[in-house]
Amino acid sequence: MPAPDANILMNRLLLKGKVRHMLVLVRLIELGSMRRTATALNMAQPAVTQIVAEMEALLETELFFRHARGVEPTEAAKDLLPVAHRILDALRDGAEAVANRLHNHGGLVRISSSPAALGGMLHGRLDDFARRYPDIQVVIVEASSTTPLHGISDGTADIICTREPEVIPEGWEFQRCVEDALVVVCGKTHPLAEVNHPTLAQLGTGKWLMNHVGSVARNRFEEVFVKAGWPQSVRCQIVMHIPKLTREMLESGRYLAILPRSVAASWLGEGSVCELKSDINTPLAPLGYLWRGKQAGTAISVFARFLAES
Repeated sequence: MPAPDANILMNRLLLKGKVRHMLVLVRLIELGSMRRTATALNMAQPAVTQIVAEMEALLETELFFRHARGVEPTEAAKDLLPVAHRILDALRDGAEAVANRLHNHGGLVRISSSPAALGGMLHGRLDDFARRYPDIQVVIVEASSTTPLHGISDGTADIICTREPEVIPEGWEFQRCVEDALVVVCGKTHPLAEVNHPTLAQLGTGKWLMNHVGSVARNRFEEVFVKAGWPQSVRCQIVMHIPKLTREMLESGRYLAILPRSVAASWLGEGSVCELKSDINTPLAPLGYLWRGKQAGTAISVFARFLAES
C-alpha cells in the first residue's frame, strides 16, 4: 500500500491525536527509555508503550528503535519533535493566559528577547514594572542571537526585544529604545584594565574569548585579527553563547572580549568588568522592540509604553 499523504496524516492527528501523545514523544526522546519515561510522567510502563503504538499506527511509521538499553528516535520522530514542543509550549502559554484572566484580569504579555536586549533594555527594570502593574503577567524567554525573530514565525511572542532588523516583518513595527556599540571588555584585574587607550599591538598580547561564527562581534574580531596581524594564539578555544559564562571567564582577569555594550551593561555597572577605550569599538544598530501596535491589547500596549520610556 502507498504511504499516506500529508492531508491524511493531518486529519488522523486532528481526529485521534492527543496532547499526551506529544508529551510522551518529547520525554521518550529526552530520556531514551520506556521505564524512565513512565516514571517521569507518573504512568505505568505499558501505558507508555501503548501510546507509542497508537502514534505509530496513526502515522503508519516506526517512531522508535527498540534495543537492550532502551529506545532511539527514528528520523520520523525527530521530524515530529519540534512540532510537539510547539504544541506543549502553546498549551503552557494558554494555561498562563487563562489563569491570569481568571485571577486578576490584567492580561498576559509574551516577550522574546535577544541577549543584547535583555542586558540593554530589561535588566534592572522588571521590578519597576511589576510594582507599577501588578496585575499584568509577563512571560519572558531568551531568543537565540542567531534567530532573534523566531517568536514571529512560531507565533509565541507579542513583543520581540532585539536589535533593529534590516527588514521589518510584514505587519510589525519597530520602536527604537537604546543606542548600542561593540566594545572591548575585560575583567577589572586584567593587565590592560588600567591602560588608558591600549593599542592594537597591546591588545594582541591578550587572550580573546570567541563569539559564535557569523555574529557581528565575531566578524569584528576577525576583521581586526587580520588587520593587526595577531597570532592564532590570541584565540581562546572555548566558544560560548551564554552571557553568564562569558562574564565568569572575564572576571578571572585573563581574557578580553568584543561584546555589544548592552550585553555587558549590568557587569559594567557592577564594576566586575571594565570597558576599554579602543579603536576596535564601533557603533551598532540600536536596540528596541518589534510589535503589532494596531492589533495590540491593553496589556501589550502598557508594556510597550514601558519599554519606550527607557
